[in-house]
Amino acid sequence: MLYELRVYDARAGKLPALNDRFANHTTGFFKDHGIGIIGFWTAEIGTSNQLTYMLSFDSMADREEKWAAFGADPRWQEVRAETEKDGPFVDSVQNSFLRLTPYSPEPHMTTAIQEMRVYTAMPGKFPALNERFANHTMNLFEKHGIENVGYWTADVGTSNQLTYMLGYDGLGDREEKWGAFGSDPEWHKARAASEVDGPLNRRAQNSILRRTSYSP
Repeated sequence: MLYELRVYDARAGKLPALNDRFANHTTGFFKDHGIGIIGFWTAEIGTSNQLTYMLSFDSMADREEKWAAFGADPRWQEVRAETEKDGPFVDSVQNSFLRLTPYSPEPHMTTAIQEMRVYTAMPGKFPALNERFANHTMNLFEKHGIENVGYWTADVGTSNQLTYMLGYDGLGDREEKWGAFGSDPEWHKARAASEVDGPLNRRAQNSILRRTSYSP
């Protein structure tokens, strides 16, 4: 399964209209063309004009076929023309293509808040980073009530990045559970054992997100 992560930077004041179009039109067209929908999110903390969403396809060829069919759908073209008669909704689009790691659960969400984290591994350390997640970190997240939503590596592009998503009941719940995980002696032991030759992770980025009302 191929996953496509897309981040839209909306033009000033256009995010509500963009969300409205997805809710009332675009998601329906995606379903009509067999495009899988994992989720839609807006930022809970930070950038307030971004829409993040994730789709799924059988393969890159399947993605190209279905995306082209969606783009050529006259109903979509009509809706887009009508809704953008005063100008486009989106300034820029970032997208990345991902595959689930062997240890990832099938992506699922039961929580209100999701945290997307992107780790860039130190040179040569990516296998060890994945091994630590598979054998230790995921279990410790679960121990502290943190939902493991999904874990992905890049299918195209950067080969040493791990993208993963966690779930919490709210911001306070996130702070409490992340703090408990970070102070857990089991985590300190696993981290120390895996980093005897140096850190595994060079850089970490995280985004705190909330699912939109129309997200699955």
